[in-house]
Amino acid sequence: MRMPSPYILLLAVLLFAGSLLRGQSMIDLTKEEVQVLVKKKHKEFRRDNSVVNKRFNYLKYVNGLRTRTWIFYFTDEDICKSIKMVCDYGEHDKVLEDLNEAYEKVGESEWAYVLRGDSVQVSLTRQEWYFSVREARKK
Repeated sequence: MRMPSPYILLLAVLLFAGSLLRGQSMIDLTKEEVQVLVKKKHKEFRRDNSVVNKRFNYLKYVNGLRTRTWIFYFTDEDICKSIKMVCDYGEHDKVLEDLNEAYEKVGESEWAYVLRGDSVQVSLTRQEWYFSVREARKK
């Protein structure tokens, strides 16, 4: 039996490490899967039902310090189609560091990754009192 080339092994290790760094994308997960994953892997976030907008199919979470709000938007079939995180500027450096480590930078405030053959765009938008990070398939 022939052993795999060291280059193939190195590539496999790098791909695995990259997927761990980025974590699991929530795009394409069901509403139930998102709820389970947030509860299991993002314990600092709690579900927020303080405001309910019936026009949108979404889940909203807020961290304990109330410096990050995480909103998952779903299709009519309860499949996650996009994600938005709204953050206080005190979170800016950490979020920027996480984005630069996890994704390929493709613009001034834009990153991208591939999910099931599709390009997913991640963009950071600065506002006066907060900034937001949006994640969705590239149109």
